[in-house]
Amino acid sequence: MRVLKFNDISNTIKLEPDSFDDLYLLAMIIANGDKVDGRSYRRFKPSEGDLGEQKEVFVRIDVEKVEIDKNSDRLRITGKILSGRPEEFIRMGSYHTLNLAPGDIIEITKREWKNYILKRIKEAVAESKKPKLGVIAMDDEKATLAYIKGYGIEIVSEIYSHLSKKMGEKDFAKQKEAFFIEIIKSIENMKVEIVVIAGPGFTKDDLKKHIENMGVKVSKRIIYASASDAERSGIREVMQSRTVGKLLESEHVKKEFEYLNVFLGGLRFGASFFGIEGVREALGSHRIGVVMINDSSLNDEKMKEILDRVDESGIKIEIFNSEDDAGAQLHGFKDIAAISISLLE
Repeated sequence: MRVLKFNDISNTIKLEPDSFDDLYLLAMIIANGDKVDGRSYRRFKPSEGDLGEQKEVFVRIDVEKVEIDKNSDRLRITGKILSGRPEEFIRMGSYHTLNLAPGDIIEITKREWKNYILKRIKEAVAESKKPKLGVIAMDDEKATLAYIKGYGIEIVSEIYSHLSKKMGEKDFAKQKEAFFIEIIKSIENMKVEIVVIAGPGFTKDDLKKHIENMGVKVSKRIIYASASDAERSGIREVMQSRTVGKLLESEHVKKEFEYLNVFLGGLRFGASFFGIEGVREALGSHRIGVVMINDSSLNDEKMKEILDRVDESGIKIEIFNSEDDAGAQLHGFKDIAAISISLLE
């Protein structure tokens, strides 16, 4: 997520989502009655009976419906058109749907931006900049090292093997070992906990055998996968694989489950609370350290009332992804829960 502009007078924020996760977050924070500006297309018919043609327009709509389309990685925002340009292609008051994809820029105007929502957006911005994991695409000629970040791929460096079929067997083996040693040193220097090593052929398998047979100590968790080449295209292939998707998802929910485990432990002796009434009562009589809420409930009016009190009290708010396993478990506790500060000390 990238914040391009924020106007605290008009309460307007201009954003560029970088990923489907960003679109999902926007789906949770855009509410009915918000005003959203974005680029779109409308069919213009010069005359009755004319099939017309798609024209690019910029519209502002009064939001009435927000939905996420997982099949096409799109966020759909529907509402009545309040204004737009070019005016000859706009019909004020008619309904229109903005179909947003990663990379599309929108402006959102609310009556008020809550601190916990702005904080969640800031976290999304920070997440997009932070390396999520490392990927090395390699073959017998070179290794391309990269970070996977929220906005895509960042190539770090390239290591060349300098192997040649003209080399003698001993020289070839010695140079191959030097190639592997350089890769392993680079793995150690990568600022991530997980590194995926992928590529065509047997070179990645030989690196795995070298690490295992030589008893090389590597502080990173290494996952091996397949890729068609050792170029950016191979890294993109790995990035889009189910293996990496599951890795990123598991890392994302790890923190949420840590809070849930503390919460479940506190239930046994009255230091954990759940549901709107339970959390509301706890706010009045206990020292609360963290409140957890599912993002699917952020626009519920009763939840907003509780979160306003929590925010004003300076209590930490953790917003869960209701689509993952931790969010599903929190749903069983009425989508909102609190942990006494004593459990966190």
